[in-house]
Amino acid sequence: MRDFLGRWGAWVAIGVVLLITFAIGIQSTGPPPTNADRLLAISQTIKCPQCHGESVAESNADVSIQIRADIAKRLDQGQTDDQIRAYYASTYGDFILLTPKATGVTSLVWIIPVVAFVLGVAGLVVAFRRWKVRGDVHATAADRELVGRALGTDGSGGDDDAEMGSGR
Repeated sequence: MRDFLGRWGAWVAIGVVLLITFAIGIQSTGPPPTNADRLLAISQTIKCPQCHGESVAESNADVSIQIRADIAKRLDQGQTDDQIRAYYASTYGDFILLTPKATGVTSLVWIIPVVAFVLGVAGLVVAFRRWKVRGDVHATAADRELVGRALGTDGSGGDDDAEMGSGR
């Protein structure tokens, strides 16, 4: 048990902290969103068809104002956020959505960053294990003799070692 804790204790602790963090992050702490909150959230995920690089929420173009009014009307009719986004995707095409669907080729947008993160963490684990396995390195007698010959001494370690430590 002691070997297990020595080797994996830190990793288990990090995993527990991450799980607790994710659990806290996904919990909804506020009241349910109002239609105004939902209108803002939906309009931030739909691209303005007229503007470049702006969402419907940010744009003041006439078409964006009309889309926001239509979203509000659809919310009052009881449509869900996904139904509204699906309507605009079917009307304008999938390019209108600022957050791509997680299907087909567009799923790579969601998968590649996660895979890159996992590979990075795995690389760090491998590097740290190699450093740990290497352990402490101590000079051997042959190493001392080689350094002594390079410095022009006999490598016996007498007064020469004191001189080496003086910074000369």
